[in-house]
Amino acid sequence: MLSAFLRSTLLSLLCSAAVLAQAQPAADLLGEQLLAEALRAKADAASEIKNDRYFSVIDYRAPSNVPRYFLIDTSDMSAEALLVAHGKGSDRDHDGMAEQFSNVEGSKMTSLGAFVTGKTYYGMHGLSLKLKGLSPQNDLAEKRLIVIHGADYVSPDRRLLGRSWGCPALEREDAERIIPLIKGGSFVYAVGSDTRG
Repeated sequence: MLSAFLRSTLLSLLCSAAVLAQAQPAADLLGEQLLAEALRAKADAASEIKNDRYFSVIDYRAPSNVPRYFLIDTSDMSAEALLVAHGKGSDRDHDGMAEQFSNVEGSKMTSLGAFVTGKTYYGMHGLSLKLKGLSPQNDLAEKRLIVIHGADYVSPDRRLLGRSWGCPALEREDAERIIPLIKGGSFVYAVGSDTRG
């Protein structure tokens, strides 16, 4: 029988291999224009960034059933694309498209702009990651309790993903895997078709 340590190490190696197999050049996945925009915003937020190995870009212009959360590894500028839900208030007709964004408490809408990750905690959605808004259109993120978390309603088996109360919700397995990588000051940049907020 394998010891617990050896099993854990093998599982970690298999997960790393799976991530590497999915990774592609960031410019190919995001497009050069969005990547350049995100890198400019990241440079502007440099004083807030404490964890620079990874950063995230969320493109809410795409429908919810398309992977649109991009985790970028700065060591080689590779990226992987993941499913992410948007807020219920941003998609009132539940057609899978986020059409409105807001920074207003109680709106249940997604916010756009630059964020930095904070501390992790375990809440009603399991492992969760606090977000601090760095832009005028998201500076109430902490007060609104906008966090990255896993959710059962985010799954490739669904034609339309469920909707959060404004949080970027990931598949549970993805959240468990990437939250430890991006906690503690990693940059997150979210774009959408409506920049009001």
